[in-house]
Amino acid sequence: MTTSTHRAVLEPLHDGTLVLLDEHRAAVDARPASPPDVRVDPGHLAYVIYTSGSTGTPKGVMIEHRGLANYLLWTLDAYVARGAGGAPVFSSISFDLGIPNLFAPLLAGEPVHLLPEPFDTADLGRHLAAGAPYSFVKMTPGHLDLLTHQLTPEEAHGLAGTVIAAGDSFSAALAARWTALAGPDGTRVATEYGPTEITIGNSGQPVVDLPETELIPLGEPIPNTTMYVLTDRLEPVPVGVPGEIYIGGAGVARGYLGRPDLTDERFLPDPYGPPGARLYRTGDLARWLPDGTLDFLGRIDNQVKIRGYRVELGEIEANIAQHPGVRDAVVVPREPSPGVIRLTAYVVPAAKGPVDGAGIRAHLAGSLPDHMIPADFVAIDRIPLTANGKVDGRALPPVS
Repeated sequence: MTTSTHRAVLEPLHDGTLVLLDEHRAAVDARPASPPDVRVDPGHLAYVIYTSGSTGTPKGVMIEHRGLANYLLWTLDAYVARGAGGAPVFSSISFDLGIPNLFAPLLAGEPVHLLPEPFDTADLGRHLAAGAPYSFVKMTPGHLDLLTHQLTPEEAHGLAGTVIAAGDSFSAALAARWTALAGPDGTRVATEYGPTEITIGNSGQPVVDLPETELIPLGEPIPNTTMYVLTDRLEPVPVGVPGEIYIGGAGVARGYLGRPDLTDERFLPDPYGPPGARLYRTGDLARWLPDGTLDFLGRIDNQVKIRGYRVELGEIEANIAQHPGVRDAVVVPREPSPGVIRLTAYVVPAAKGPVDGAGIRAHLAGSLPDHMIPADFVAIDRIPLTANGKVDGRALPPVS
């Protein structure tokens, strides 16, 4: 269902009949008020949501009702019960991060607050503060970083029972900034982890004590799901050894729409589960620490090879952010000539003015090898975000 305003956009994307709420209002109102007698099975398809593909062609992920119901039931206790006031919706419905903001409050009889669309991210804090307090607010770490600069301590303190940072790497430094802003008895912060292919989120936990790791740990799997760190032969890795995260249980998607080859590549038989169980290979790196913490190390495909060494960009960004003159940073690989990789660091200075490239370079030299130190440092006012709250690499300025 939609309105005639969006007809021209949606008709080329849809083979069925569009129900236009403005033109077909009389027919819609004439339909019986009782719901249709349709049986919904846990294995039935709940939705198809598209995620980016390495080839540039989006992949349609088929999510079943069992995974969606399992996740939303977990959010009732983990999120909705932590406060009063429901949740705001401000991310695109084509991005599954916002699904709990939309559905979890309704399951508990709480309100859903629809923020005005479109709005500039510079106004996010103002819009959220106007509707507070909420039970919870789920957002990306990029959004949370914006709020640490847009909200007053009083506004952050009373924003919600919990704010959840998900959908991207969540640094301990950002968690510390939010905690300091909101105060010890204010809005607490939590983390959630999970690719689209395992139904929104597969693990999460409140950030009670800041870890010694650069990124916030991934937390424990939610009920009826599993999470392993394995080799490419599906063997568990020893403590401290990096491996790929594999996820099993109720949230694993049916597969990719119309892509049986890709489904077979990413969704594998689960050697540790019951007959017929499957694992999803996430492409994410992690390692178990001695205390049982699952330390997230970034994406396998976020690594680049420089001078024969594999480099994790997130590690460089975390080290740059530790410089006292830096508020935030993102590192991007450039290829000025075939086979030559040149790292560029886009830096948001802690104070207005030019970026201290020499000072940051000297700071990095104390903890990183030479091949991991960016060749260029570019000052920017803020890190540009996409509509989904992730870094928009295409909006970063070119290097002269």
